[in-house]
Amino acid sequence: MKRIKPIAAALAAIMLCGCSEKTVSEPETVPALAQTELPQTEAFSVVTTVTAAVNRLTAEKIAAMPAESRILPEEIAGLDIWSLFTEEAISDAVFARINGVSYQENPYISRDDLRYLRVLHYDPAGDICTGELICNQAIAADLLAIFEKLYESQYPIGSMRLIDDFDGDDNASMAANNSSCFNYRVVAGTTTLSNHAKGMAIDINPQFNPYVTVNADGTEHIEPENGADYANREVFFPMKLDGNDLCCRLFADHGFEWGGAWDTPKDYQHFEKT
Repeated sequence: MKRIKPIAAALAAIMLCGCSEKTVSEPETVPALAQTELPQTEAFSVVTTVTAAVNRLTAEKIAAMPAESRILPEEIAGLDIWSLFTEEAISDAVFARINGVSYQENPYISRDDLRYLRVLHYDPAGDICTGELICNQAIAADLLAIFEKLYESQYPIGSMRLIDDFDGDDNASMAANNSSCFNYRVVAGTTTLSNHAKGMAIDINPQFNPYVTVNADGTEHIEPENGADYANREVFFPMKLDGNDLCCRLFADHGFEWGGAWDTPKDYQHFEKT
């Protein structure tokens, strides 16, 4: 049998020892690394929980939200958007809000003649908001179709709440740039019943589209007062109604008359159907 020389034997022993040390040291590092990582099943459950939380809004939940509630786009992803534009008879809950405020007992318009609408709209900041209004049943379908188009085009509307939230005060509603429809009242400065009293007229973004009359001395009377900066219709500003903008065109297509086209007064916010 061939004998291994002493030097060769020593080298072989060193090599074997080195292999043994490497073999032992590698497994020791594996558990330490594994302890710093989140198990894959836990990571998956966290992601799915967050996703589920974002997509919880339903049509029923949105219908129960107060007007001017803000909605994130991802919260309504997958919903039929147009199902959120609704018309219904005046419920007892809604009537309790308006009775004695915007609604007064009268011989011209009854509760049964009115409809409560819910819509979505974009506000001036580009956020999606819930909106509500009351109108005559004769124009309910027109208004829903118009607001669907305005929403689709991301047309900005400052606010859309029942005027009852302002105690039926038209000036307070206008000053808040609130778009509204039904309010049993007379035309400002007259004893003539307004078409708003019949739910056949609507005001859009009134602060930026004020009601302007000319006094006997040639000065202008402007409502709301904070709309004075927007009485000059020769300049451009956001939410301006000028007869050719999308909002005016849509109302004209549905047979509405625009108050901004009148000789006097100039009611730039106003659309009505007789």
